[in-house]
Amino acid sequence: MTTTETQPAPYFTSPREITLGTVVFDRDDDMVGVAREVHGITVTLERPTGRTWDVLYSRLRPGTEREERQLHALAKLQRDRMRGLS
Repeated sequence: MTTTETQPAPYFTSPREITLGTVVFDRDDDMVGVAREVHGITVTLERPTGRTWDVLYSRLRPGTEREERQLHALAKLQRDRMRGLS
């Protein structure tokens, strides 16, 4: 970890803490996604590839800056693939 990289934030203690559209890390799938919906204690996440899945809010933590950059890079790669550039 570089000196500019921050430690991951603590895990969420309530589903109300999760803002839709934010990058979060799913501990169960070991994967970063964007929060799309909250249904009680379950959150629907989405990847740039279109994959969606549900996870308990207690298994999530806010994504780090690095994880957010990785998600943006994956989105760019997916757009390029859809245009036939990769």
